[in-house]
Formats: sequence, C-alpha cells, structure tokens
Amino acid sequence: MVIKNKKIFVFLLSLSLLIVLPVNAFSISPLKFTTSLDVGDSQDFVVTVSNDSNTKKEYQPMVVGLQQDVQGRPIFKPNSDVAEDWVKFNNEKIYLNSSGKKDLIFTILIPKNTPPGAHYLGIGAQENNDQNIGNRLMAVVVLQVAGTANESLVLEKFEVQKKYFFNKNIAYSVFLKNNGNVDLLLKAQIQIYNFRNKVKNSSAINLGNNLFAQSVRVADFNTTVGNEIFWPGKYNLALIVNYGLTNQQIVGTVGFYYLPVWFLFLIVLSIFLIILLVVYKKKKHEKMV
Repeated sequence: MVIKNKKIFVFLLSLSLLIVLPVNAFSISPLKFTTSLDVGDSQDFVVTVSNDSNTKKEYQPMVVGLQQDVQGRPIFKPNSDVAEDWVKFNNEKIYLNSSGKKDLIFTILIPKNTPPGAHYLGIGAQENNDQNIGNRLMAVVVLQVAGTANESLVLEKFEVQKKYFFNKNIAYSVFLKNNGNVDLLLKAQIQIYNFRNKVKNSSAINLGNNLFAQSVRVADFNTTVGNEIFWPGKYNLALIVNYGLTNQQIVGTVGFYYLPVWFLFLIVLSIFLIILLVVYKKKKHEKMV
C-alpha cells in the first residue's frame, strides 16, 4: 500500500512508536560467590531471579562447570567439574510475572575424602518458553576445598615472534600453566637488557584475570621501545611474573637482534663504497701496467 498523504504517514509512524513490544529479558544477582569449605561442610547460595520482561515467564535452575579459555575468558561447560555433582536445589521450575522476583537456593555439600583445591561452577537460571529453550544467566562460584594450597606456575613458553627486528616494536608470546590447586593472581613486567646486561626498558604487562587451577594462559604482546634503544646489536628480553598470595616469581629470558633501517643503509652504503674502491684501484693498476 502506498501512502500518498504525508500527514497520514506521519500519524501512523508516530502511532507505531507508541506500541510497546514484549521484552524478552531477565536478570540474576549476585554475579559471583567466593567461598572456602571444609570436607563434610555445606553452604547455601541464594540467587535472585528477576523477570524484567512485560510477560509471565518460566525459569528452571541450572548448574554447570566453569572453565577458562587461553585468554582467560570464562566458559560454562556442563560436566567439566566434579563439583557439579555436589550441588543440590529444590526448585524444579519457577514462574514469575512481569517485574517479579524469586530466590533460587543452591546447596553445596563437600563429600568426604575430597582433596583440597579450587573448583569453579556456574549457578543460575534458564528461561523456558513454548518454542525452545531460552537464554540462561549464571553466577560464578569459586569454591576452595580447605587444605594445603599448592601455588605452582610454569612458564611453558616465552619467545619472540622473530629473531631480527628492524623497528622498535618488539613482538613476543607468553604461555603459562597453573599446575597448582588454587587460582593465581598474575602480575608481570617485561624488561629489555643490552649486551652489557643493563636494563634499557621496563614496563608492566597485563596477563588478564586470575588463572584457574590446572588452566593455561596464552598471550601475545607488542612492546614499543622509545629512545632507550638506539644502537644496533643483540638484546635480551626478560619476562618477570609474580603470582599467588605467596608472591612467588618466575623469570624467562630470550634474545633478539635490533637492526634499524639506518644501520642497514650504512651497511649497504659501505659495501657499495668498498666495491667502488676496488674497481677504482683495479682500473688504476691496469693503467699503470
């Protein structure tokens, strides 16, 4: 249908803006729990579900394991942590009217003979509807089973992306693994040494959020060096990582060569001048003969 009258078109457009469409949304709170429990202990975790849409909704409780990818981003993955079997909840389903709220209670019981260490879970709710399974929202649970904490970080790999750099952008990669049973806070800095073992540049780098137990962290960096480095030659790149509550430290070192463009130009120019000198002497010698 073609609307020829401009006033009618404006009226219909204004009327359409007044129509309120259904909003498919809900929220939960809080978003994170951190706790430590002894073997045999239990604790309740209360998650409040809020229906932020304008229609009645159905929700069901959810429990999944939580992992990290190599960049440190959380991944909710069912059957990825044994602690999923330790969680019980009473509600099978809840129904909330628009703007309604209700608490879901999750109880975690630590079985006997459980070794000390950290476990990571997601607890929350999933929205259901007639067509399909809807969105889900999860609160993170960092659960520490009490006992001896083992903080162990391994630098699996630390390397520059190439051995020769022709500018002052030094690219390198870091591969870390948490072999301990607790998550680790990571603080790191990078240092550049010259051939005299003198620090020419030092800067902090961000390795992301806490590294989960038995997880890896892979990161690529590009450190730009200013006037601290001028002369060509070999330099050493040092990675210093402090980790955990005990503030332990690991250090990795790798070498690289800095060959600026002006230095390469001088080499080419020198070779060219040497060739000219050789040719000149050869011609001069031939004339004398």
